[in-house]
Amino acid sequence: MNRERQSSCLLGGALGDSLGLPAEGLNAKRIARMWPGPLRHRFCGRCGMVSDDTEHALMTALSLNRDDHDAKAFARDLARRLRWWFAGIPAGIGLATARSILKLWCGVSPVRSGVWSAGNGPLMRAPVIGVCFSQDAAKRMAFADASTRITHSDPRAAEAARMIAEAAAMASERVQDSAEILQVLETMAESAEMKSRLPALREALREDCAVAEFADRIGRKAGFVSGFAPDSAAVALYAWLHHRGDFRATVEAVVASGGDTDTVAFIAGSLAGTDAGVKGMPAEWIDGLRDWPINAHLLRGDLSDSPIRYPVWPLSLARNFVFLLVVVGHVFRRALPPY
Repeated sequence: MNRERQSSCLLGGALGDSLGLPAEGLNAKRIARMWPGPLRHRFCGRCGMVSDDTEHALMTALSLNRDDHDAKAFARDLARRLRWWFAGIPAGIGLATARSILKLWCGVSPVRSGVWSAGNGPLMRAPVIGVCFSQDAAKRMAFADASTRITHSDPRAAEAARMIAEAAAMASERVQDSAEILQVLETMAESAEMKSRLPALREALREDCAVAEFADRIGRKAGFVSGFAPDSAAVALYAWLHHRGDFRATVEAVVASGGDTDTVAFIAGSLAGTDAGVKGMPAEWIDGLRDWPINAHLLRGDLSDSPIRYPVWPLSLARNFVFLLVVVGHVFRRALPPY
């Protein structure tokens, strides 16, 4: 595994997550009215914190570092981490992920614990898998599927996760031709949803559409990217390809599109971060990411040599309580103008 690209993938995703988090659930027009200036950290003052997107990615990376030879052993280790992560009572956990982890606690195997949902959970874990196995397509697909089955059983979730892992692998291998990337992804499309979204993505790139415009073309609601895996994957892929080589513009465009801003910006940030490397990310964004125990310093390091244990239960209970208080503050803020 290329450790430098793993770090870039994780840090890029964390920045997208933390920058998109304050706007989660808001439509594009409300976001533009509330924060008309440049995108910056504003979750806790001028500092950023991460959500489940980055936490899942880190747990996946740690499980890969522990066992990147056997997909079943990897899934068992990741399932163990997810159980204790859930015991920390994380705020904002998806319903499908919560139900699946409850099944894990009841002794259900990670092969059968997933519930029927096409939510974004597997997409949080897919980019780092793609980077880890950028030169091994068989392992890339096997590990992406093993990760997906832990929480989601809808084939559309697995399909989207495989595509994001594939895109991350191509970013890691420095594939620059958008046409080549789309050609590969189109061969992986199985669902009616992805078979319609990828040609729309190709057409939007040809027309040089803004990311928000593309999101509205394929979405169910104007100014709002849903948490439906095919929608999130398509918008993240489009933002990455449309703003290829510009990490800041990629993340800004996704956040401005509204909806599930933290997850979609996490996915796009992971891809763009793998491309850009740490040097290609805004220094002020990196400096502003000040969470615990996941922060910019940790993600920039070599996790294989790090003594980090994650999740850090029961200390995670205290961290998640603070996180919840900040979320409550944002809920009250949203009740105030501008509307």
